[in-house]
Amino acid sequence: MYWRALALVEKNEITSNSVIMVCSLAGFSIQALRVVGMKSWRVAASISAAEECFDLFDRKPAIDNTSGEGQELVDFRGDIKFDQVKFIYPTRPTSIILNKFQFNIKPGQRVALVGTSGCGKSTIIQLLERFYDVTNGQLLLDDVDIRQLNIHWVRSRLGLVSQEPVMFDLTIAENIAYGLENVLIEDIINAASRANIHQFIHQLPQGYGTKVGLKGTFLSGGEKQRIAIARVLIRRPKVLLLDEATSAMDSHNEHLIQQTLEQAQTEDPSRTLLIIAHRFSTVRSCDLICVLDKGHIVESGTHTELIKRRGPYYKILAQNNLQ
Repeated sequence: MYWRALALVEKNEITSNSVIMVCSLAGFSIQALRVVGMKSWRVAASISAAEECFDLFDRKPAIDNTSGEGQELVDFRGDIKFDQVKFIYPTRPTSIILNKFQFNIKPGQRVALVGTSGCGKSTIIQLLERFYDVTNGQLLLDDVDIRQLNIHWVRSRLGLVSQEPVMFDLTIAENIAYGLENVLIEDIINAASRANIHQFIHQLPQGYGTKVGLKGTFLSGGEKQRIAIARVLIRRPKVLLLDEATSAMDSHNEHLIQQTLEQAQTEDPSRTLLIIAHRFSTVRSCDLICVLDKGHIVESGTHTELIKRRGPYYKILAQNNLQ
């Protein structure tokens, strides 16, 4: 290449500056290609990772949370029925959680589900919120398959308080009113008072304007649960779902919350209440207590009835010394 370049320079076809520039460019290019060659495995790995990301973005969920389709019941009574339901988690295809599960909650009933961990209690809540769909059978709300109902409408009629409630990095007032528009501070205070959290909030330097931190890091477990209960009460849902909602509270606050829930049902006798709890003091006053074991209801009745039978419910009480 250099010999040919010199020959062209002698014939005045190109200048020596052009030769120097081309040779320098060739040297830099070779060095760059050498670096690219050394890093090629990283490029390939990056391309593979990008393809996986694009596959994830293109994946369509089994349940479309953004869908606007489906029925909206005009006069929702709060009747819930599990009709021969079978459910298997997609990530655990060999484990049957519910099998031929038959369960009915009438409007206005206070029903409790008890049983050992893994018996299917929380799964029932997840199916009602339609985080999953049943594998077989039907889940009916007022005799309509839940899959035929508008998902936003369903979730707006159900009020869920879980063991680990979600807290946003906002003020206490904003967390209580989250998702609602034009909420009066008086309504927020009323809900907080009923959830027995107003006195605590009132003592804070910024009151209801206090930021709770990411995931509620500035609050205890019991305080988060009471704020979550206030968030539910302000919405006045037709169905209340409490999944270990008072597990982090002391017995005094738990008793006050029970009184609040009883009062909420007195205000609207048709409001349905479904409770999951390990503390039997929480479920004693329910209209119906169902004992679950391996995805089946093995016993049901009132607290007094179940104690007299000395069956699974009585044995669980005896084991926990909570009678």
